[in-house]
Amino acid sequence: MIDIETFISNLQESDEYIKTIFMQGGCYKFYKLLKSLYPESVPLINKSKDHVVTLHGFKMWDINGEVKSDGWYCLTDMDYTLVESWSFSKNKYLSLGECPCCEEPLLV
Repeated sequence: MIDIETFISNLQESDEYIKTIFMQGGCYKFYKLLKSLYPESVPLINKSKDHVVTLHGFKMWDINGEVKSDGWYCLTDMDYTLVESWSFSKNKYLSLGECPCCEEPLLV
């Protein structure tokens, strides 16, 4: 089994949009991905209830790597309802550059 730090590093290198996706709506889905590989992982949410990290062993992780800040809490049932609804693709657009004809941004 690959260690979690190496896995995250490899995933970061897979595409330039990966960090954006997992930091702007996909953080809980990132936890679920890690949970599938590291079943003992636990999700934690911050006080402002706008970001989830993964507790694995004695360290916390998100797509940026190890998270060093304090103020993370176990999710309540209401938190699970909230975070299950989070999605990058349902709330954000990716810019694919500009149209070669009109120079308008190409958004997906």
